[in-house]
Amino acid sequence: MKKVTKRVVSVVSVLLLVVSLFASSVLGSIGNSSVKAKAASTPQYRNVMYYGDWSIWGGEGQFYPKDIPADQLTHLNFAFLDFDSNGNLKFTDKDAAVGAPVGQDGVQWGGANAGILNALQDLKAANPNLKVGVSIGGWSKSGDFSAVAANATARANFVSNVMKFIKYTNMDFVDLDWEYPASVRAADLVDNKNDEGTPNATPADKQNYITLLQDLRTALDKQGVDVKKKYELSVALPAAKNTLANGVDVAKLFNVVDFANIMTYDMNGAWTPNSAHHTALYGNPADPNYNDGFSVDQTVKYLKSQGAASEKIVIGAAFYTRGWNKVDAGTSTTQPGLFQPATKNNKDADQSATYGAPNEKPLATGDGGRAGGVWAYKSIDALKAKSPTLVEYWDDVAKAPYMYSKTTGEFYTYDNVRSIGYKAQYVKDNNLGGMISWMQSQDKATTSTKRDELTKAIKQGLFGAGALAANTITYANLNVEATVAPYSENGVGYEITVKNKETANETNEVLQAVEFAAETVKLPKFYIPVKAGETLTAGDYKAGTVSTANGYTVVDLASVYDAQQIPQGATYTFRLKSNLTSVNVSNIANISLTQRMSKTGTELGKQVVFGGGAVVPDPSDTVAPTAPANLATVAANVTDVAVPLSWSASTDNVGVAGYKVYRNGTEVATVSGTSYTDTGLTASTAYTYTVKAYDAAGNVSAASTALSVTTKAGTVTPPGSGTWSADATYNQGDQVTYNGHTYKAKWWTKGDVPGADQWGPWDLVN
Repeated sequence: MKKVTKRVVSVVSVLLLVVSLFASSVLGSIGNSSVKAKAASTPQYRNVMYYGDWSIWGGEGQFYPKDIPADQLTHLNFAFLDFDSNGNLKFTDKDAAVGAPVGQDGVQWGGANAGILNALQDLKAANPNLKVGVSIGGWSKSGDFSAVAANATARANFVSNVMKFIKYTNMDFVDLDWEYPASVRAADLVDNKNDEGTPNATPADKQNYITLLQDLRTALDKQGVDVKKKYELSVALPAAKNTLANGVDVAKLFNVVDFANIMTYDMNGAWTPNSAHHTALYGNPADPNYNDGFSVDQTVKYLKSQGAASEKIVIGAAFYTRGWNKVDAGTSTTQPGLFQPATKNNKDADQSATYGAPNEKPLATGDGGRAGGVWAYKSIDALKAKSPTLVEYWDDVAKAPYMYSKTTGEFYTYDNVRSIGYKAQYVKDNNLGGMISWMQSQDKATTSTKRDELTKAIKQGLFGAGALAANTITYANLNVEATVAPYSENGVGYEITVKNKETANETNEVLQAVEFAAETVKLPKFYIPVKAGETLTAGDYKAGTVSTANGYTVVDLASVYDAQQIPQGATYTFRLKSNLTSVNVSNIANISLTQRMSKTGTELGKQVVFGGGAVVPDPSDTVAPTAPANLATVAANVTDVAVPLSWSASTDNVGVAGYKVYRNGTEVATVSGTSYTDTGLTASTAYTYTVKAYDAAGNVSAASTALSVTTKAGTVTPPGSGTWSADATYNQGDQVTYNGHTYKAKWWTKGDVPGADQWGPWDLVN
């Protein structure tokens, strides 16, 4: 059995970056941060898609990542990453991976935000339901798996390099696509001049495959702890029972991986001497090769019989055809041409005879030189126009469509919306893990202009019409520092200098490229908390576009060419002009930074907490936190000079950043905790207090229930004095008596018994 050619290429991406910049100080490496999308949960099923890097070129109609219907997917496999026999990573199309602008606004050739992987980061940020991963190997680039898996040194090097790669590219999973362990195959240079074949495969591959997967699993879990994310590990497996039995220990493999993508396509094709389905759901006993098990159902049952966990089995769908050029009609009037003998009356590019029908693309030696009747699903109408005598039929046993011409003998097998629906239902009926499809660029555009007809059919079949659940997006750290200095030219303001302190460390071509992309600040946007009474505007052209929103001064540098990228080791300086007559750099206490992969892209690194309690806002967030409740004071502690207050904590989808305390309608304090003592008051005077919560985006809650109190007359015992009470709130410095001893509070406390714990909040005075 021959599998569809997958042109192989390595990938490079940009690490999603978040930076906290402290004024007038040097900041070291910032800890990892995570941004939790709303309504995050783990989906029961997976809609997994391959995206080939050659999709950006003319042969696939320049299908860019931004055109992927990402809202319909749970996993996107970038295909492919290559490597050598020592485990060193290799590019097969560097321009596609890290060079081309791929239709992204504001991206230049060769920029740190160029290439497919940067665009995939943009896609994931806008679609938090989507996980992005790299598929390593593929049909034409599996030749070095045997050597790497068998050698401990090469295997360790390979695993280490893959870990670096997914960390730099901020990927979510690794997909190992070894085609196939223990199966010897010569390179097919007519079909693909870069095909390696698998000439060095040996029976030892079966165990070495498991060892390689175990090493990857261990490394993924370890790195996942470091970067605070759960990496997934998947594999691509053949559908043929003989190939599985020869090279895959099914039970051991399924114990290691999170899921396995079963390539239940290419199960028949131009190498088969009779017509048949290439991606049927069920086997049809009328098929001469029925006993070979070339159907989804037969493969699933075999895998389960060998110890595979049902919920980890992901079945395949084909977004392309396989075809024979001349097939006998046979005697059936309802299903002519099905399971009938074929004639070798066509030629491949090397002039060898073939059963295969012409492809959508012209045959070319070394670049699709085998005639296999391969047409993208989106081009089926063009195929019908080319061969107008083709008629579509349905095999209700196999739950599969096909087209046949009684006039020419042409026969084409494929998936359509109807067969996809049956596959999705089969997944649910059998508690499987989902579906995987080859490949996204071949899907047919719908009214959405996205190529999503079959993609959407899978999504709706598995999940229904609602939105997919979102994931937590974790961004890695970046070593950046900022300094702020005052200036006084044509007014006063702040001169802010940003330094990217990252340095280049990698030497391998692939890792060097992804490290550069990851550690370059791209299309930066700064957020500075607004100080009461101060307004900041652009102090020079280097500040780009300056605005005020949600309690922040926002400095967007995307419009300044020199500021669009701040590479490793580079520095950038800009000025902000103040409306004040004099400035203090302490007013710029925290500066937060987000980035974008394109000018119109989604900001990366939102809602990340930085020092001092400042939070990067989520401009799309309009949900205010819940109002604080139970604002209370202890009457015994109200004096002629102070009123201690406390309230219950608020909640918010992006996290409460603090509380604003109001006395008689005027804000008197902003605090991070849930208590405050208002001092310096007048005796025998009534005061009314309310509290509001605010979140990272500057949204402010409704006010708490108002509390009215009257201070006492004359001089009384200081706040917190008297006999200790479990119901009272005490602040730092308050003194109480308990069991004949006097204690002083070291910090705010309530309910902590004095003297019960020497390390607690009370110091014994006497």
